[in-house]
Amino acid sequence: MLICDLHCDTVHKLSEYGLRDNPTSHVDLRRMLSAGYALGTFAAFVDAKHTSFPSPWDECLSLIGQLHDEFRANSDLITPVLWSGDIDTALSGGKMMALLSVEEGGVVEHDISRLDNLFSLGVRMTTLTWNYENTLACPAYCSGAEGAMPTVLGNTYIGGGLTELGRSFVEKCNELGIIIDVSHLSDAGFYDIAHFSRRPFIASHSNAREVTPYLRNLTDDMIKIISSRGGLIGLNLAADFLGGGDSESLVRHAIHIAKIGGVDCLALGGDLDGIPTNPYFPDCAAVPKIADYLLAAGFTSGEVDKIMGENVLRFLRENLPKQPCIY
Repeated sequence: MLICDLHCDTVHKLSEYGLRDNPTSHVDLRRMLSAGYALGTFAAFVDAKHTSFPSPWDECLSLIGQLHDEFRANSDLITPVLWSGDIDTALSGGKMMALLSVEEGGVVEHDISRLDNLFSLGVRMTTLTWNYENTLACPAYCSGAEGAMPTVLGNTYIGGGLTELGRSFVEKCNELGIIIDVSHLSDAGFYDIAHFSRRPFIASHSNAREVTPYLRNLTDDMIKIISSRGGLIGLNLAADFLGGGDSESLVRHAIHIAKIGGVDCLALGGDLDGIPTNPYFPDCAAVPKIADYLLAAGFTSGEVDKIMGENVLRFLRENLPKQPCIY
C-alpha cells in the first residue's frame, strides 16, 4: 500500500528542526517513510495579512526556497515531482515524492505572470484563496481582526465568485499545467472554477458538508462535479471538518463521498501541521490506520489502495506536464 497526501503545512515547522526528523511537527521524512508514504504535498502557505516579509509574494518565495533546501538536503530520501515521468522514476528508485503547492493564490496580487515564476520554481498546484478575499476570489469564510467569520451554515459569509483576474489566473494555470485546488473557495468560486477550468481540479483538504455542516466541506453537488471532471477530494483530518475527529467520523465522510462521487475521486489530504493536533490521528505515523478503518467499514482492499494513494498517482500521471521540467 502506497500513501499519498494532498496537503500539509509543514514548512512552517522547519525553523528549529529540518524536514528529516522533526519532533515539533506532525510530519517529517522519518515518520513518512516508516508509514509507507509515496508522496507528500508540501504547501507554501502564506497568511497575507500577517506576513513579516515586505509582501506576501516575498514570503511565498522564501517558503518555496526553504522547501527546496530541504529537498536537496534530503535527496537520498525525497525528490520533487515536476512532470508525469518523475512518478515512475521515483517509485522505481525507492524515493518518496514531494509535490509543491501554494496555499493563497493571492500572492500573485495583480500580476498573473508570477504564475510563470511559480511554475519555474516547481509549483504544480495552487489554491486561489486562503481565508481572505483577494484579487482573485472570495473564500468560504473570511478571517479578520476579530478572527474567522462564523462557519455554520445558518450564518455564512456570503462571498462572491472569481474576479476577472481570477478567471485569467485559472486560464494561466490550465495553460501551464498547475493543478487548481478549490479548497478554501466560496461556493460561488467553486462553481466559477467548474465553469472556467478546462482541466480537472481538486479539493485537496475538504470533507463532505452533508456529513458535517462546515463551510469548508463540499456539498453533494460539488462532490459530483469534482468526480465527473476527473478530480480528487482529500479527506481532511481536522476534528471540526470531520465532526468528531475519531475513526468513525472519518469513515462516515469516506463512505459518503464514495457513495456520491465514487471511490476514484477519494484521496487523503490530512492538513497536518495546519490543524490542531487530532488525538485520533496525531501525526503522519497514524495515517496507515485509516486503511484498517476503511477495510473494517466494508471497502475492498483494492478500493482502500486507491483511497490511500493510487488515485493520487493516477491523477498526477494524467494531469502533470508530460515533458521534463527543470526548476
